[in-house]
Amino acid sequence: RSLLSNQAQSPGRARRRPAQALLGLAAVLGLTACWSGWAAAFAGTPATPLPRGAGVTSAAAGSESAGKRLLVLGGNGYVGREVCKLAVERGYQVTSLSRRGENPEPGDELLDKVKWVKGNAADESTVQGLVGDADAAVHCIGLLFDANSGLTNLNLIVSGSGSVPDETSTYDTTTRKTAFNLIKAVKNRLRMPFSPPMPVMFVSAAEAGWPDVSYGKQVEEAAPAWLKEYLVAKRAVEKELTSSPDKIRPAIFRPSLIWSWTKFDVLPVIPIFNIANALGVPFVDKTVTVSTLSKAIIAGLEDDALSGVQRFEQMEELEKRVA
Repeated sequence: RSLLSNQAQSPGRARRRPAQALLGLAAVLGLTACWSGWAAAFAGTPATPLPRGAGVTSAAAGSESAGKRLLVLGGNGYVGREVCKLAVERGYQVTSLSRRGENPEPGDELLDKVKWVKGNAADESTVQGLVGDADAAVHCIGLLFDANSGLTNLNLIVSGSGSVPDETSTYDTTTRKTAFNLIKAVKNRLRMPFSPPMPVMFVSAAEAGWPDVSYGKQVEEAAPAWLKEYLVAKRAVEKELTSSPDKIRPAIFRPSLIWSWTKFDVLPVIPIFNIANALGVPFVDKTVTVSTLSKAIIAGLEDDALSGVQRFEQMEELEKRVA
């Protein structure tokens, strides 16, 4: 059920909204240090709300992807490696760009087939060279605590890949600049006349939609400074990604907390998010597993009709398309 539907409620339910808001606010502000799944929520002036994904993928989508070339920025990360595995399984020729340029799971049958490239996605020429050899792209680069947050050591706990940012790893560089380099490269790539736009998948976060739901703006105003900066970078990417629909087919995935049974740091928080969402707290989305997110991304790549924002409801539906 869409959280936006909470905008129109019965009077009885409306009277419960302050209590719900307080519960959600406590969950949000009291647990921000644990939110490794907060891969986005953007501050600043929001763009016009994007359309939700739609369309039905052909049953032969997996075979149709065979031979297609996929570029994954951050392919050795928590989400990126799952995207790489699924893409290889469905016949994609996958290239990953990351600072380490290493297979995160040596010996894995699927990841061993990925081309691992070491490089900095903040370097425009590096990204441009790889985009020229790709048919689609996924941006999975991100970090929760940047060099200016004062909380960088917490990345050892909350980062799915165990990475720690250096002094250059700011939200603006890690999120905005790397994504802008990807977007610019896609816009400038050579295209055949009348060719379809290139699919570009971006991992965002549910909190990006805060301005569009009840109490969302108030929660964001109460958020810590580092989070607001984090969201500025994310929202900038969303806006830029949707600026050239003739050249880019954008799909923006907005998960809240991303988890798996092996990611112990977030397991205690999952019930709080899910209960708050079930109670109707408008600014807290249901959590998603890394499997759900990665499968939804693959389905998004394969559905030529899909674009815009995908929240947890859409991700759960998209997941069903990827066996």
